[in-house]
Amino acid sequence: MNVSEIAVQAMIFDADGVIVRPKSWFVTPAAQHYGVPQNQFMTFIRGEFQRCITGELELAKILPPLLELWRVTVSADAFISAWLEYEHAIDANLLGQIQRIRASGLKCYLGTNQETNRAQYMKYDMGLEAALDGVFISSELKAKKPQPEFYARVQALLELPASSILLWDDSPANVAAALETNWQAELYTTLDQFELRLRQYTRAAA
Repeated sequence: MNVSEIAVQAMIFDADGVIVRPKSWFVTPAAQHYGVPQNQFMTFIRGEFQRCITGELELAKILPPLLELWRVTVSADAFISAWLEYEHAIDANLLGQIQRIRASGLKCYLGTNQETNRAQYMKYDMGLEAALDGVFISSELKAKKPQPEFYARVQALLELPASSILLWDDSPANVAAALETNWQAELYTTLDQFELRLRQYTRAAA
């Protein structure tokens, strides 16, 4: 799709891997500090945890038996708090770029797959709700990327044509799904790459 042909009216930014970029994910310190087997933690993340991301299950309710199995002595609430705090890593340079985009009059939103605890943490503790024009979170929408329902529900809330919405995401699957729904989409890799591609959209809008 030639970006010069379609005006972007809203940009959607992913969280993890885009706006949020910790030096590593919590699986590493969970193993180091709590003795959680990394393979078992990853099996949980890829399995039952996905139902937390769509709001079907509550993390605090399904964690206790797992923590007992892993012989973790802290409570589920303490474990979740440590998890949230460890992955609190905002890319301030990208967020600064987003603020400049917003100052130009273009709306910018968060669009992310998160369970309810991290959703609230991102909104308020990370300050992303105040820093953006809105947030779209899988556990609230009851659908996650790359499910088509996620994109359809975001578009319905924005009340914009699909082709006027631009997604920046570090997941090729999420980008491909966005393109399938007629959104515009870019694979996010680095800030330099983002700034280079952004100039293409800026020239198109001029």
